Amino acid sequence: MKLRIPPLGPRGRRWLRLTLYPIFYFFCLVLFARLTFPYDRVKNRILAEFHARQTGPSAKQLEIDDMSGYWLFGVEAEGVRLITPPPAAKSSDDPALPKPKARELSIDTLHGSVSVLSLIFGTTAVDFGLEIGEGVLEGSFVRSSDESELSLDITDLSVTGLGPLEELIQLPLEGTLAGHVEFLMPENKLEASEGKVNLTIDTLQVGDGKAKIRDTIALPKLRVGTLTLAAEATEGKLDLKELSANGADFQLKSDGSVRLRDPFETSVADLRINFKFKDAYTNKNDMTRGLFGSPDSKVPGLFDLDPKIKRAKGADGFYGWRAAGQIAKMSFSPASDGASSPASSRTSTRSSTRRPKPSLRPKKPAKAKED
Repeated sequence: MKLRIPPLGPRGRRWLRLTLYPIFYFFCLVLFARLTFPYDRVKNRILAEFHARQTGPSAKQLEIDDMSGYWLFGVEAEGVRLITPPPAAKSSDDPALPKPKARELSIDTLHGSVSVLSLIFGTTAVDFGLEIGEGVLEGSFVRSSDESELSLDITDLSVTGLGPLEELIQLPLEGTLAGHVEFLMPENKLEASEGKVNLTIDTLQVGDGKAKIRDTIALPKLRVGTLTLAAEATEGKLDLKELSANGADFQLKSDGSVRLRDPFETSVADLRINFKFKDAYTNKNDMTRGLFGSPDSKVPGLFDLDPKIKRAKGADGFYGWRAAGQIAKMSFSPASDGASSPASSRTSTRSSTRRPKPSLRPKKPAKAKED
């Protein structure tokens, strides 16, 4: 039995024309806007605004090879490079030594797109992502008059050349970053945020045997192992559930909290950090034995001659420190009760595969039953 569609009458054909013409017009508008959009001007505008904000001897440089469209309402940049100049040479530096090189963060592709439909209703919704080698970072940001929500998914992202981390450690890094981050900010306030952070860096290694710590000494590569970070925010207080590592050369265990504020740099931290260099590292060569002391010797190494470091070291070999104050200017002091070894070694077995995102939105209370 064949399905027969009755012919349209004059009224039906009229409504069909009124519907199809606007759809065809909108399709042509989007198509030609996409094909003729001046992406080169957008690239030049981004570069000009970025470089206008960079001042001083440590001004960074941004380079973009090409920029094009991404889906209907997005842009994509290829060959993005953020170059950080090396520190200025000191008058006491030996000219015979090799000069430090500039650090470069290279991104294969970087894209972002805006939801036009959300903008019509007063909400900003942006999807973004980047690719570095085999690593991928994908995220979204939604902002309305009532709240903001941020979500990030990271898979197999190399930390080598990752600017913020290497600037913090001041040494080259190797490892693979993976995990998930999500935050919900009621009233668009960071100090009221709810969220979760679950990140791991697998096979983390610090240093390369050539880069110097504070331009003083170059130590052998430090095998940290798997670094695990787990934290949860409730009403603007970020509690550090786990920050640990237990590698061949190094062991770390930390806890504490951060009171979040706007802007983030003014957030106040109160952290306790315990770490230990293992015998496999301190006894690696004459340099490490002289710096940390030989395991079978009672003579302290040069590292322990500093009074503050000596106070931080416990009988079990762990160094205990307290980091407190605003994020932008934290102060570090030896733990008053000395260092204490972790109760048990934590070894991360987390997979870099993505997990379902738990909802941060509070559940609506059930309605009371009517009598």
